[in-house]
Amino acid sequence: MLWLLMMTMTTHYSKTTSINAYSSDLNVLPGSLHTPSMIVTPDTFTDTIASLPDSPMWIMDVETNGFNPYDMHQICGIGLANVDTEDAYYFPFRHQSEEPNLSQDHLKQLVAFINNTCKTLVGYNVKFDAKFLHNEGINIEAMNLVDVLVMVRMTEPTTINRLSLTDTLVRSYGEEAGAYDLETKKVLKKNKWFRDFSLAPPSVLGPYCIDDVKWTRKVYKDRLRKLELTKQIDLFKFQTKLTKTLYMMERRGVLIDNTYAKQAYDKILTRIDILKGRIYELVGYEFNISSTKQLGETFNAMGVHSPLRTAKGAEAWNEEALVRLNSPLAGLVRQYRALEKIRSTYIEPYLELPVLHTSFNNWGTVTGRLSSSSPNLQNIPRDTVYIEDRQLSESDKADIRDRVAAIVSSKGGNANTELTDDVLDTWSFLGGDKFNAKDTRQIAIRNLFIPRDDYKMIAYDYSQMEVRVFMSYVNNEEMNELMKQDNVDFHGEAAKIAFNVTEDDTQFKFFRQLAKSITFGVIYGIGKDKLALQLNTTPDLAANYKNTYLENMKGSRKFFNSVIRTIKTERQVRNKYGRVYRVPSEFGYKGVNYLIQGTSADIMSERMVVVAEYLKDKKSNLLLQVHDEIICEIHKDEVDEVAPEIRRLMRENTLNIPLEVDMEVCDPSWAVKKDFDDINKFNLE
Repeated sequence: MLWLLMMTMTTHYSKTTSINAYSSDLNVLPGSLHTPSMIVTPDTFTDTIASLPDSPMWIMDVETNGFNPYDMHQICGIGLANVDTEDAYYFPFRHQSEEPNLSQDHLKQLVAFINNTCKTLVGYNVKFDAKFLHNEGINIEAMNLVDVLVMVRMTEPTTINRLSLTDTLVRSYGEEAGAYDLETKKVLKKNKWFRDFSLAPPSVLGPYCIDDVKWTRKVYKDRLRKLELTKQIDLFKFQTKLTKTLYMMERRGVLIDNTYAKQAYDKILTRIDILKGRIYELVGYEFNISSTKQLGETFNAMGVHSPLRTAKGAEAWNEEALVRLNSPLAGLVRQYRALEKIRSTYIEPYLELPVLHTSFNNWGTVTGRLSSSSPNLQNIPRDTVYIEDRQLSESDKADIRDRVAAIVSSKGGNANTELTDDVLDTWSFLGGDKFNAKDTRQIAIRNLFIPRDDYKMIAYDYSQMEVRVFMSYVNNEEMNELMKQDNVDFHGEAAKIAFNVTEDDTQFKFFRQLAKSITFGVIYGIGKDKLALQLNTTPDLAANYKNTYLENMKGSRKFFNSVIRTIKTERQVRNKYGRVYRVPSEFGYKGVNYLIQGTSADIMSERMVVVAEYLKDKKSNLLLQVHDEIICEIHKDEVDEVAPEIRRLMRENTLNIPLEVDMEVCDPSWAVKKDFDDINKFNLE
């Protein structure tokens, strides 16, 4: 309490905006760290700037009139705190209230001070603040970016997934610590200031922002100690470099082909209307196709019932249920829903958006694997869809059956239903991942993403990365030697070792698939029941196959058991980069996945930082990262030198795990990939 009292008493100024009626409740918030006299006014600005220490590290938080730094949204205030003192300040600039703002000249002076002193910017989800600060002239490119949110992710148990500042404060320091946030937001909502914070007066938003930077400072210091105790400092330093790399990627963004977006949008609308007509004709009346309730009633009226049930026991009419029905209506409804989602989620937002700036999150997953948002690039469909009917050959029919089975399998089920030809026709919209830009019947979402003029998009994709990482943990001599060779079929080799078969065996294909399912089953921690569904066998037989695999793949059972034992005794496990996963003993089986996926993720992140450093003085740029793939934008003048060098850098890693990288040219878009080694065909010069 003495420490808190000293913080709230610390002030250098007397001429400040008084708290008005809007924020009267905020003065008595338990746990609040704000001091209203630290809201800087035109009268106190000069003295404030003169009193600020010449520190290389500053904690900052911005308040804005919107959430998109690329769409005319601006800062209305900046919160500033030094790491080594207890003071914190709020500089209001664009509040739409009668209370005084600082001028644009004041803003220029503050920007100059930050640029002259700050070498490291600290923030909670720091890339968000950095983008707005960049727009005001702050030289973010010259600064390190320390994200306290990443520190929290690295020091929380794997069971924790709510990582906002308020959630972290409540979890770490009690409910009173987060009261200022909850109460201030009540005031903002009550006065309809919530979507545009500039509508709130500085006397309301200033104390709130000051608390944000002060609490961010406390969390930073506390989590830094935890990182030191868990020996993750080196990993965090590396993550700080990654944060800066991701920031640069996000600001660059990827170009959108708006012309193609409009063409695809119109084609899908036409197809949706056709599908509506067919569905209504088949049923005999109109209904809301998007309504699960009405869809179920329609199927039931036709004597069709779902093979699946919801958690509450009702009939399920989701994607998995529809693909299990040998029904033309099911196929047409699935096609309708798929095209509606593509229209609304993947095309409509890009009709007039010239450049896509996604957000990459190095705190978004427990394992350390990157996620992305606004949009989630990992959810962007890889496959094409057909928006016109097509005649299906026997090969096409077999392909569609495989695709339907894959959809069911991805949901944890097993497709036993034999689809008749008339039903297969309704599923003919399912295309593969080979997009033909000349085929007007096809639409591919990835065709929206194109290179800038004078650039080529080149994709670098790790081949069987997680399998290689798994084998490095297993440390099997045979597999270690195989990893040193080019173009190794690991699943085939695993089948030979685990099940003592050869490629000449009539059942080799079955055993290869078996080995593949078990390898990924071990990696992702699936149980015997789910494995049995994937293998189309009984749980007992699936367990027997898995036991045979673990016995014969020397080192695999030892690795698996050691992870379980370590978590049981130490409640944590550490990957090859030193990343710590705090896992409850009852979830020990997840530890294998954390280690393999986390190590793979850290390899990818390590290589992205190396590639970004290599490209620093080049015209070329690192653009996107999705799963085990990165997309680079290589300038035409640098293709011959830069493109193969990036592949070499991607193959390397500090763990010395042999990795293979496929390199392909995305021409004319991300949807069409061509082997880079056939470079002369693509006119890259």
